[in-house]
Amino acid sequence: MNSSQKISKKKISAAAKNLADSAFDFLQKSVDEIEKHPKYAVIHFATAVELLLKARLMNEHWTLILEKPSEATQDQFFSGASKTVTPVEAVKRLKHLCGENIPAEAAAKFKDIGDHRNRMIHFFHEAGTAKAEASLVQEVVKEQCLAWFHMERLLAQWSDQFSAFGETLDNVRRQMRRNREYLKASFESLQTTIADLKKAGFEFLKCPGCGFEAGRVDALSTMLFERNCLVCNLSGSYIKMACPEGCTSIIVVDEDSVGKVKCEECGLLIGSGEVSEALDTEPYDPGEHSSAKNCAFCNTPNSVVQHNEYYLCVECISSSDGIAYCGWCNEGQIGGGNLEHSYVGGCEFCDGHAGWTSDD
Repeated sequence: MNSSQKISKKKISAAAKNLADSAFDFLQKSVDEIEKHPKYAVIHFATAVELLLKARLMNEHWTLILEKPSEATQDQFFSGASKTVTPVEAVKRLKHLCGENIPAEAAAKFKDIGDHRNRMIHFFHEAGTAKAEASLVQEVVKEQCLAWFHMERLLAQWSDQFSAFGETLDNVRRQMRRNREYLKASFESLQTTIADLKKAGFEFLKCPGCGFEAGRVDALSTMLFERNCLVCNLSGSYIKMACPEGCTSIIVVDEDSVGKVKCEECGLLIGSGEVSEALDTEPYDPGEHSSAKNCAFCNTPNSVVQHNEYYLCVECISSSDGIAYCGWCNEGQIGGGNLEHSYVGGCEFCDGHAGWTSDD
């Protein structure tokens, strides 16, 4: 390697560090500004999310953060003349080029907060006034809670890249816990509703997003359940299953515990295979070809099983009451829309006819 290549590599490494530094600086500012500057809390949080996604892309290769990687030059990059990708495109590249598991709910929330930032920058917003109403501050905190819930999960996956920012992350976590107190009024206003729902037989769980016991449980089957928070609107699925070894334990498995949770009696580790065995109710016909069923929520191929009238991913425990089939690859998919134009454009797992003929 010649000296110019070594210099370039050092410069790229320094640029990646500066990008991460800026991301965590914006993140810290965003959680400190809720009460006095809610407008900037949203703007800075959305900017932090965008920069963190780009920092992860840059860790893979510096050209991936550019709009047109094939036309990239280091001179343009270091001069700031190159246009970088949008957050939406960054998520796509992380999923399809880097193999990162970015749930559809996370991508949607990052887009929402980015859109909110753009509205605040370009148009008048009440949250930018000197004295924002308490209800507006609550809405900003709610949005921040949901985005932080998803970003914190990704940062845990990327802990090796961002290990130098452990102290900043601890500070952000502490401040987020304090910020959630702004949602206490919303939680208290729901006490009568929650009490009535409990009397009607509904169970409530602590929400991992806002921290309040406002997650209403809806039973989709005797084993599959959905949690919907009445305070911050965070939703998620989980299952309750008997130990496959015949123990008396009932094991709870959610999106974070597949392959991690163990039976308290026998110590059996519950992975996707055990979940599939317990929940798959699709009749088996040896004479019939069965297409793969993929999950676009977590970008995992062939991870979906039929459970009664629902379809469930055994990796992320996302569920759907229907499944769509790609017009090009003929594989099933949950979490990717209706796939109406998939013959041409493909699905989350193929490029469709257009991709097949693009090199011709």
